Amino acid sequence: MTHSHRPCPLCGADNRNRPASRYSKGEWLIKECPACSFVYLENPPPYSDLEENFAWEKTYAREVDYRRKRSPLLYWISSKNKKFKGKYLKRNKLRDLLKSFNVRGKVLEVGCGCGQFLKDLEDGCVPFGIEISKQLAKTATEAVSKRGGTVINASSLEGLARFDDGSFDCVIMSAYLEHEIQPKEVLKESQRVLRPKGRLIIKVPNFNSINRRIRDRNWCGFRYPDHVNYFTPKSLKEVLKGAGFSIEKFGLQDRLPTSDNMWLVAFKPEGR
Repeated sequence: MTHSHRPCPLCGADNRNRPASRYSKGEWLIKECPACSFVYLENPPPYSDLEENFAWEKTYAREVDYRRKRSPLLYWISSKNKKFKGKYLKRNKLRDLLKSFNVRGKVLEVGCGCGQFLKDLEDGCVPFGIEISKQLAKTATEAVSKRGGTVINASSLEGLARFDDGSFDCVIMSAYLEHEIQPKEVLKESQRVLRPKGRLIIKVPNFNSINRRIRDRNWCGFRYPDHVNYFTPKSLKEVLKGAGFSIEKFGLQDRLPTSDNMWLVAFKPEGR
């Protein structure tokens, strides 16, 4: 299989000759950039493979099976914990954020999966999506077409290029940006398709989490080869500011070191 080589997606440094991180696995080489300290997968599969061979629904199923076989007890405890949270601590933070910022109009989810979130958007929102997996894009299209929206089956950059400047009131990237081979370019395109003051909502794994430091190579945030970027609060802010966004909400509660995930809300400044 042919893999693409990419320089550091944050600062552009070519770390081809740098030793691989101990977080690498098999053929998948994780590098820590000496110039900016960003951690990333250097040799991700090409976009064409993400449509089928490494589509999210397939890699997720394989990863779950691997974790279950590797550590049955830990997997059982984790599963029970998720069920408990889902039953007694149920909360949809993405929906809460959309409500708190009173998001209405055209909403685009980049990496929309099967469209589960888009089809349940509040009244007053028209859902659009971009999804690289053929199967998930088909399911998502069925989910959102009744709401007047559509889903594009393509890579994010190809999908975003089909929209005019200022097309959307909100762009959502929930559990997506860690998968994107060209995060800076996608963020710049997302800024372009947003109207002035339009919001971007992001959820990504937190590489700075205490759990990652404790569990080390067994951290749940490592997924091979579809997690290609490992953001910290600092690097997430840097890549967004570099793409022309202003950060609106990214307080301590949004990036707790005890949480494996981070949430951030940014907006497109007027005049951009």
